[in-house]
Amino acid sequence: MLAARGGFGRVSMKFFNRFLLVGTVCASVPMLLETSQAQLQPAESADAGGEIIVTAERRATDLQKTAIAISAFTPELLEQRNITSVRDLAGQVPNLFVARTSISHTTQTFSLRGVGEGDPIQEPVLAVYIDDVYVPRQIGSMSEFVDLERVELLRGPQGTLYGRNSSAGALRLITRDPDDMTHVTAEAGYGSYNDVQLRALVSGPIIKDALSASISYIHRTRDGVTYNPTLGHDVNRIDLDGWRGKLRFTGINDLDALLTLNVIRDRSDSRSYIPVNQPGGTFSRRRSYSEVEPLQHFNALNGSLRLIYTLSSQLSIKSITAAGGFNLDPVYYENDGQAALIQKNLIHYNDKFISQEVQLNGELGDVSFTSGLFYLHERFFVERDGFSRAGTAATAPVNKQRAHNITYTDAYAIFGEGTWKANDIFSLTAGIRGTIEKKRFVFDNKVIDDNRNVVSQSIAGEAEKTWKALTPKVSVQAQWTPNLLNYLTWSRGFKSGGFDNRATRLDLATLPFNPEKVTTYEGGLKATLFDRALRSNLAVFYNDYKDLQVSFYDPAYVGSRRGNAGKAHSWGVELENDLRLSDAFTVQASGGYLKAVYDDYKGAGGNGVDADGNPLTNAPKYSLSGGGTYDLPLGANGSHVRLSANAQYQSSFYASALARVQDRVPGQTFVNGSVTWILPDDRFQIALTGKNILGANKPVSSTYTPSTGVYYRNYADPATVLISVRFAS
Repeated sequence: MLAARGGFGRVSMKFFNRFLLVGTVCASVPMLLETSQAQLQPAESADAGGEIIVTAERRATDLQKTAIAISAFTPELLEQRNITSVRDLAGQVPNLFVARTSISHTTQTFSLRGVGEGDPIQEPVLAVYIDDVYVPRQIGSMSEFVDLERVELLRGPQGTLYGRNSSAGALRLITRDPDDMTHVTAEAGYGSYNDVQLRALVSGPIIKDALSASISYIHRTRDGVTYNPTLGHDVNRIDLDGWRGKLRFTGINDLDALLTLNVIRDRSDSRSYIPVNQPGGTFSRRRSYSEVEPLQHFNALNGSLRLIYTLSSQLSIKSITAAGGFNLDPVYYENDGQAALIQKNLIHYNDKFISQEVQLNGELGDVSFTSGLFYLHERFFVERDGFSRAGTAATAPVNKQRAHNITYTDAYAIFGEGTWKANDIFSLTAGIRGTIEKKRFVFDNKVIDDNRNVVSQSIAGEAEKTWKALTPKVSVQAQWTPNLLNYLTWSRGFKSGGFDNRATRLDLATLPFNPEKVTTYEGGLKATLFDRALRSNLAVFYNDYKDLQVSFYDPAYVGSRRGNAGKAHSWGVELENDLRLSDAFTVQASGGYLKAVYDDYKGAGGNGVDADGNPLTNAPKYSLSGGGTYDLPLGANGSHVRLSANAQYQSSFYASALARVQDRVPGQTFVNGSVTWILPDDRFQIALTGKNILGANKPVSSTYTPSTGVYYRNYADPATVLISVRFAS
């Protein structure tokens, strides 16, 4: 009994100290801000551009009065910062790591506050939603923008507001809904490496006040930025088409029905890696020697039906029904970039899902709330023909395995969150989520020959397991003034366990890995100062992770394995500022500091090779960005030139938990900019856009496996320019 009490006391004191730390830091800042605002008044009062409305809490709120660490991008901000895709968010949000290269153009991996999922076929820890529809895999999560209304990035566990549990955060892409206004947008661009970009949107009424529709289209092709002497042509090419159609019915009082259909066709190359050791003793960061043709045929189709019924002025019910998936067949790539066979993969992925979410949202007196039910069924099919040499010698035997498996997921959840406004200053938020997730893993693996013919049975069978979790959230907010918000939050996040779909041994295929759990302590401050000229948001956080899910290379197994690191933690600070100096001149600056460490990670490099005390992967200590936009009038006819520039810096980080010299990815700075001529009626504009204009050429990722001789790196695209013409009405 004494031991139990002592343990509880230590846990309670640990909790109290962490919560007190973030609370003290954030609660002491309001007095400093009030003093500085009183002493420093701008020479010329300027409006900050009005409210930025977000729907992070399932209702429209002012960004500055929303007690969540959230970065929001309007279409204007996206244009000013030259953000045209999810991948362009790299460096734009404090402590958000967005891989600048990935296995394919439409696949994207993320890490937020030190925790992410680097394996693209695993379930993400940063949930991605497109128009409230959850994207279940990181394959297909990289979107190019055409009809975007807003981007919202929520940091910290998101389970009491959203359909799917997400332990790191949520990325929401909200596209424009059709209405009774006619909108036409058309854009055509041509740039470096024969980069052809076409974007178009038509939206408007079919029956006034009853039925409206929109259709958008994007097309992009680009030559490769890397040359492959083995194949005799350039690689890392882009070939993408995407369509989105929406049909909206508002002809019945209090009912808003929206039907959406999304189609993506991607024939871009799979990624060709740059080997460190190249023929002839020379090295070029634009040379890959893989003998595998980088084929990728990706087709995705999904649709959704959103119904919003207003029960009263204080109460509404919302239903989101979605179904879809993708077929990626084939996707061929080599895990080494060399002409000799070391690791070659010829793969077919197929994913199908259905999801249903029902929300009840409203306000009852001093209480505002959101609640919901969520269900997801997913079938993820893998057929991977892998050829890997068991050693560095050319005479080493080659393993030839076909992994053929299906993962079935059934996820059920009930969630809710309410905020009680105690008085004009203080509010209290409490939420909870109940989750049940069942995974069934069916596998039928084979041994194959050089021509991919089946030689013999390897392993076959199935396994299943169910996980349950309750994840609460408590937050205290203080609206000290209409322009100054302070909050403290304690929350828990959960990511369900699963089975290793790369396993080629029976014991590993039937061995589940554990759920990932996080406890987060966060304090925040949001200030709108100097007559709304400045928006400044600060967040301080501490994450305590248990059973962090990881993929690692095991030399004894001669392959990748899936498992758990025992414990990890991260803490840091995030600051975002937007300042309007005048009607023509705005500047932006943000920064993040992050300390992320594995506390207990045994066997990170195989039996006896631990990573205790090493930094978490893809977790740069510093992430900084800054930029500005200036409008320069041209005469009295109303035309003007808009000058925009933005720079992002991320310090060095490690691509492997082993933190070897070869795993270190150096820090570097990327600079983008644009010059846009806007004609007098604002409908036409001509832009010259440059990305990576200073030609940053250090690696952005690194992979080192000495037992197989694999050592390659990836590099971001070189400096490019694009000239485009745009019409919008």
